[in-house]
Amino acid sequence: MGIIFSFVMGLLMSFEPITDNDWFWHYVIGHYIDINKTIPKNALFVWHGPYEWTSHEWLTELIMYKITPLGCLLIMLAIFLLLYILMAKTIRVKFKKVFDFKLLYLLLMTVFFKVTGPRPYIISLLFMAYLVYILFNYIDDEKKYKKLIYTIPILQILWVNFHGGSSSLPYIFIIGVLLCHIFLKIFKFKEDRWSSSFLNKSQVKTLLIVLGLTLIASCLNPFGYKMLLYPFSNMADTSMLDNIEEWASPDFHGYLGIYIFILIAVPLFNMILTKSKMKFHEIAFQLLFFYMSLKSQRFIGMYGIYSMWTLGKYFFVTDSMYEIFTKPFEKFKKVITVLFACLLTGIVVVVGYKQISTIKNVGIIDNDGYYSDEAIKKIGELKPKRMFNDFGGGGYLLYKLDEYDLLDDVQIFAYGLGDVFSKEILPNSMAIGTLSGDTAAFLEKYDFDVILTYKLNQLHYYLDNTDGYELIYSDDMCYIYVKKAE
Repeated sequence: MGIIFSFVMGLLMSFEPITDNDWFWHYVIGHYIDINKTIPKNALFVWHGPYEWTSHEWLTELIMYKITPLGCLLIMLAIFLLLYILMAKTIRVKFKKVFDFKLLYLLLMTVFFKVTGPRPYIISLLFMAYLVYILFNYIDDEKKYKKLIYTIPILQILWVNFHGGSSSLPYIFIIGVLLCHIFLKIFKFKEDRWSSSFLNKSQVKTLLIVLGLTLIASCLNPFGYKMLLYPFSNMADTSMLDNIEEWASPDFHGYLGIYIFILIAVPLFNMILTKSKMKFHEIAFQLLFFYMSLKSQRFIGMYGIYSMWTLGKYFFVTDSMYEIFTKPFEKFKKVITVLFACLLTGIVVVVGYKQISTIKNVGIIDNDGYYSDEAIKKIGELKPKRMFNDFGGGGYLLYKLDEYDLLDDVQIFAYGLGDVFSKEILPNSMAIGTLSGDTAAFLEKYDFDVILTYKLNQLHYYLDNTDGYELIYSDDMCYIYVKKAE
């Protein structure tokens, strides 16, 4: 019952209108690939540049366009369902128990993915869950998973084309396991503490073969061997960490912050409290993903997926402790089970009604406060040559321009290509919109002929008090300014 509840809650909370800014520009890129029958290698739809671009999500983008927005939402739910199944298997929930404490973490994770819309990144989450499950089960039980370990290179061919930005994980994991083995061989620690951490000769040989095949598979993409190092360029990009919320360090303030803290802290407390001896590489990866999740909240989902392995294998609440907890309630077992089932069913009904009502009232696509349709149509009439738009709304702007068949007439300033625009356009776009830099110098540098900006941004206050631009349109969501003729 608990597993079913976790799955249903996760799926229901993900079943809501598409508002993710990145989804919109991914969809437009997919349309471009479909029409032109080519994979772009330079940033599209902007009036400045050119910029070299590694289109590492091209296959997902093409599929996203082909299956339409509704198809994207349904495929996302299917991906999440497979992800939840893999997480449940990894965390080793026991069906016979009235309540397995590990279900709480599984529920935390399924609800956490509510923040992730239909985008290429969720495919990496599914692939990572499969990778962790296969690789570490192979190390623990070589014979049973010896054939499945060779599916990793096949997985990598898909990974590097669906979402190449995270496709380094297979060889990072394999190399990490081998390095931990070598480290223990070189530095002689207590045998009784780390004896189970050593690989046998057959495992070392197999992992080396799989590693070689995985590296070859990483090159089977439109950008060849460049994809081997591409994922690391994103991780080292401080501009994205500073300017994009999803790349920033997690904020532990408020209720959401407490929730994130619990999600991160539980696996660490489990490492401290468990009486079992964890393997050296398992501890190393736990600490590595802990560090990555503190550096950027983008990695919290991956941290949680990996934590499923350590929680499932080394959970500090043992069977004997579980019996102590449940013994006083043994007489009321049936009543508790019925009441618990009713409570969970009630929660599912309430959440389901709310989510389905939202879809019914809003539809599959929700503007979410980017720019109004009327303002975008006005931009189409103006046909600007050097337009400014806010970085966060660029994806939706492209989507609507594509819908109105205006992409040939209007090119924009910025959208979600953080890895391409991070050096200049991303930070400058943020600074212009929030007046956090020398606004006059920025306006002179880019010489915008039209400025489209959010009503909540501070830029319009500056423009209202300057002689250089004239307000020609405004509504509850945004403003449009045009540069005055000199």
